[in-house]
Amino acid sequence: MATLPSRLNFMKILVITERTCSRTLKQIIALSKKNDVHLLTKRIPSGDYCKTVTYYDGTEDKLREALRMYNFVDIVYVHNEPGWTVYSVREILKNKRIVLDVHDAMIWRSNDEAHRSAEERLVFSWVDGMVVPSASCKEIINTNIPCVVLPPYCNEIVYQTRSWIRQGGIVYQGRVDLPDAPEFMDYCKYENLCKKFKESGIPFHMYMPGKDLSRHKELYNPICFFHKGLPYEQMISAMGFYDWGLCGNIPEHKEWNVAMPNKLFEYMAGGIPIIALNAKEVGDFVEANGVGISVRSIDEVKEFWDKRNECQKNVFLKRRNFTMENNIYVVENLFNQLV
Repeated sequence: MATLPSRLNFMKILVITERTCSRTLKQIIALSKKNDVHLLTKRIPSGDYCKTVTYYDGTEDKLREALRMYNFVDIVYVHNEPGWTVYSVREILKNKRIVLDVHDAMIWRSNDEAHRSAEERLVFSWVDGMVVPSASCKEIINTNIPCVVLPPYCNEIVYQTRSWIRQGGIVYQGRVDLPDAPEFMDYCKYENLCKKFKESGIPFHMYMPGKDLSRHKELYNPICFFHKGLPYEQMISAMGFYDWGLCGNIPEHKEWNVAMPNKLFEYMAGGIPIIALNAKEVGDFVEANGVGISVRSIDEVKEFWDKRNECQKNVFLKRRNFTMENNIYVVENLFNQLV
C-alpha cells in the first residue's frame, strides 16, 4: 500500500525575508492553509495570508527588536538573500529551530572561488535544516543537516484555463541583466540570444520586471519584443499568448544547469510548454513529464518546434501535480522532523 505524505495538523511558523519574493509568497500561501504563518519582512506583500505581518527596515537592530515578539513560534523559516538574518535569530530566539530556504546563492552561480560567499558558508552551518529548489542544488550544497527539495511551484489559484489572445512565438519572463553586470550574472544576459532568434525569424518576447528599464529598453527593444513586467496574475495570463516559454540561454552556465526557476512553473500555469535551452535540470524535468523540449541550440528549437501541440496537451494534463499546495508537505514534514 502506498504511503501518503504526512502533514502537520498545526504549527506556528515565523517566516523572515527581506524581499518577500514570489517563491517565498507561494510557500506562505500554501503553508497558511493548515498553519499560523507570521511574516517579518522589509517588503510587505498584498494579500491576507499571514496571522501577523511585521515590518523591519532591513537593519540588524530593527530585526533583533522585532524578533523579541516571536518567542511563541514553533519554528523560524528564513529565506535568503540575504542570509545574515540567521545570526540575529540565533542570538534572540536561542531555543528555536531554524530552517533556511536557499533559492539564491553564489555557490551555484559560479565556480570561481573569488565569487564564493563567506556569509553563505556561515549561515549554511548555523541552521538546523535547509530547503532548496532542485536536486542539483542539494548535491552542490552537500550538507549533513536535513535538506529537502521544493521547486517553486505555483499556487493553484493562479492557473489559467480560459481562452487566450494568441500571439505566438517564444516568451521569456524574469530577470534580464545588462552587459556591464558582474560576470557571475552572465546567465541572464540575453543580447546574443535575442539576436539569434531575430536572425532565425522566431518572434521572441521578453517581460522584464523592474522600475527603471530605460537602459534595458534601449538595448533590447530593437532585437526582441520588449515588454515591461506585469502584476503577477496578469503576467501568468499573458504567458498563455505564446507558443513556448523559455528557460536557459545560448552559452552554458552553472546557474542554468542546476536551476528550477519560478518561470518554469509560471509558464505551465499560463498553459504553455517549455523550451529548456542549455538548462539541464529544467530539461530533465520537462522531458520526463512530456511538457517541453530540451535543446542546446536555436537550430534544435526549430527542429523540434512541431512537438509543441503534444507538449502543451501534457501541460494541461499534468500541471495540477505541480502546485505548491500539493507539494508543501515536503517542508511541513521537515519542520515536524526538527520540532
